[in-house]
Amino acid sequence: MLTDDPGTPDYRHWEINFAFVTQHSRDGTRSSDLPLLDINYGATERLQIKYEIPWVVASEPGQASRAGLGNSNFGLKWRFFDDADAGGVAISTFPQLEFNNPTSSRRRGLVDPGSSLLLPLEVQGKLGDLEWNAELGHSFAAQGDDAWIYGLAVGRQINPQLELLVELHGEGHFSRTEDELVANAGARVKLTPHETLLVSAGRSVNKLHGAELTFIGYLGLQTTF
Repeated sequence: MLTDDPGTPDYRHWEINFAFVTQHSRDGTRSSDLPLLDINYGATERLQIKYEIPWVVASEPGQASRAGLGNSNFGLKWRFFDDADAGGVAISTFPQLEFNNPTSSRRRGLVDPGSSLLLPLEVQGKLGDLEWNAELGHSFAAQGDDAWIYGLAVGRQINPQLELLVELHGEGHFSRTEDELVANAGARVKLTPHETLLVSAGRSVNKLHGAELTFIGYLGLQTTF
């Protein structure tokens, strides 16, 4: 899902997500990560190290598609409060630095120029059979506009192998007419003790002068060891 949670990999264990992500906008532009590699390591019981990098394929109406290496994303998630086992909440912060790689992707318009720093907070708790998590953060851009990110996701464990989730996730400045607000639904399907299938699909629920997302999809395989 787009909204993150305070969960981290087990201590000295790896969590690797290999995914295909695509976004289609009403104005005809398309951008896909084919694939997206997301590598996470449990440095301590509550500290996660993350590195993420995609191979980006983009197209616009009337133009040939372009492909190249996307931006790198390096992050540290720290779950500094955890009372979830006692029926309370877990809280984390997940600073992430996104930066250009030394390739031609920036020149060809495949990635945004410059770097950005995201400083979010994530909160997770339970309400009966439902598990919820909320995220709020501010993104500081070296070039371009700063922005807020915010989201709320709710999930329910149907059985030991299947969890269903829904979410609302936004990015912008809390403006109904300018923020990208996405409704998303997804599932986690446990295939083996160490492999999980991750799927989700959604779209914008507001109008953005033709630039709103008509479809966003995610299909990934998560491996832990």
